[in-house]
Amino acid sequence: MFFLLLVLFVISLILIQDFVKKRGYRWQKLSEFPGDTPLPLIGNGLDLGFDADEALLKLIKIWEKHGKQNFRMSVGSEDWLMLCEPEDIKILLNDNFELSKPTERNIAMNPFFGNSVSSSEGERWKLMRKLMSPSFQFKTLDRTADDFSKHIQSLFDILDSYEGKSPVNIYTYLKPYMLDMLSVNLFGVHMNYLKNREQPFIKTGRILVKLVTYNFFSFWRNNKYLVRFTPLYTKMQNVIKAIKQNSTNIIAQRRKFLNNMIEAKNNNKNIDMDYDTFIEDSLDGGCLLDRLILSVSPNGDPMKDEIINEEVTLALFSGHITTSMTLCNAMYMMSLYPEMQQKVLDEQKAIFGKDFNRQATTQDLNDMKYLEVFIKETMRFIPIIAIIGRQLKNDLKLSDGRVAPAGTSVNIFYNAANRNPRIYTEPDKFMPERFFEPMHPFAFIPFSAGPRNCLAFRYSWIALKATLSNIVRRYEILPGPEPKFAFRVITESTNGIHLYYKKRNTVGA
Repeated sequence: MFFLLLVLFVISLILIQDFVKKRGYRWQKLSEFPGDTPLPLIGNGLDLGFDADEALLKLIKIWEKHGKQNFRMSVGSEDWLMLCEPEDIKILLNDNFELSKPTERNIAMNPFFGNSVSSSEGERWKLMRKLMSPSFQFKTLDRTADDFSKHIQSLFDILDSYEGKSPVNIYTYLKPYMLDMLSVNLFGVHMNYLKNREQPFIKTGRILVKLVTYNFFSFWRNNKYLVRFTPLYTKMQNVIKAIKQNSTNIIAQRRKFLNNMIEAKNNNKNIDMDYDTFIEDSLDGGCLLDRLILSVSPNGDPMKDEIINEEVTLALFSGHITTSMTLCNAMYMMSLYPEMQQKVLDEQKAIFGKDFNRQATTQDLNDMKYLEVFIKETMRFIPIIAIIGRQLKNDLKLSDGRVAPAGTSVNIFYNAANRNPRIYTEPDKFMPERFFEPMHPFAFIPFSAGPRNCLAFRYSWIALKATLSNIVRRYEILPGPEPKFAFRVITESTNGIHLYYKKRNTVGA
């Protein structure tokens, strides 16, 4: 009898809480947007199901059900407003006050990347943006194009060995290739991931995206005590240990190099040094990690290793996974559309002429207009990032006058925005040329925009263009087995991307 009364009491509390919520200001404003009525306690959680790999596909179906427009839903106690209209996306991203990332996103990311620049706010966020910005300016990026052209041979050696044999699972090699490039360009160390593909960071990185996705879409994981009793908790701890240790090794290597440089500069004398001048003069501008290691707080203390570790871990993982996936997807689309691959090749011939195999300069990369729109269409067609957003602190008025109320997670739903029929003609058709036409500036924002845009977007474009330019000039890319895409927080194929690479005859190109 007591147990039955207790159950009835709990149910009553849940129903009362739901009654109060649905008569509150937030729900009144959210109910102006299309969406299914949420159930007590779990909201629309059942609509997403229990398989995180299926959640984004179900979100697309919800978007289609409600007229392919902005829609709302609730997941547990969190209220989401999903945006696909460029004018509303502009309002959200250009707001200089609404800079907080959504609660569920931070809960999913923070165990792995801590309070890094991607999640932090206030003074720490401002400090990190200021420290990182010089590493992505044009002067620094000029060296990046040279680095990609010089290091591509290590990838060629592997691809050459597959010619005339089985297809290549290009995931296996593009991920460590990008890790090597980031380690050199941003951290000033050679980690040799491509030659040592069984390093713990690479092995654990294969499941990190899946873990983050599960955390994002499983609202009950917000309870850190409950999570400890799940089978994935041990996996999470092993992944966290591996990625943190990898960053510790990188920091130690670069710190040793810097200490030797400073010692030589000081002639073994303990004198004050202007580290900004040291970075520019002795290190030729240095790298991102130099600025983190040598920076000091307002009170004169050096930056803590824990903080540096979080930033290195985030930059290395997010930088390599998004760029390598985009490279793989672009090559996959080239294999499906040989006539478009030929257009990319023809542009390369026009740029490089008789010196077809020389290294690409920054100007060469800027001149690759068709390659650029091909990459853009690939990113539109297969969005690498599924969702970005903000946790509103205040009401936000949208373009049609409706209000997203304070406390709401307002998310840009890339999978919907990139197929918005009011923006894209024949959105389900792959057409790179569409990007030669004028378009709303916030219709296509793969690197976000506004105050919290991706600082590394120029670096990413160099990485994408330089790598694809070198590969297309050397190989004809042919399709292999069909990939099986899982639309996680990072879109990836569960069986990899398998392609054939046939060396071109470039004599007289």
